[in-house]
Amino acid sequence: MDKHKILIIEDDHPLADLMKMNFPKEQFDTACCYSGEEALREIQKNRPELIILDVVMPKMDGWEVLKKIKSNPLSSSIPVIMCTAKDNVGDVEKSFHYGAQAFVIKPVIFKKLIKKVEAILDLEEMLND
Repeated sequence: MDKHKILIIEDDHPLADLMKMNFPKEQFDTACCYSGEEALREIQKNRPELIILDVVMPKMDGWEVLKKIKSNPLSSSIPVIMCTAKDNVGDVEKSFHYGAQAFVIKPVIFKKLIKKVEAILDLEEMLND
């Protein structure tokens, strides 16, 4: 069984590393980027199957990164889960409006996040068969 490639885009290094550690290594090949600019370059080099994207980041926030991902034909079909400490309805609506598949509130409950990732990847697999 091939591992699923996941990209975590999170400017908080310890949180990004903690998220990465919580994904089972036998099932997932997980990489981290710590800025939007770095992530956009990485997506072009090593296209992930799914992206977990922080909203609040310096220089380029998650909304701008999401818009760039979804406007590029090479990355527009990659599912994105938005992840933020902001839990207002406007942010959830904005996430879906810009093309995210899911929204997760920090602090992250890793078991729930992994289940959400698995569900999205399973759906993608069914749709692509």
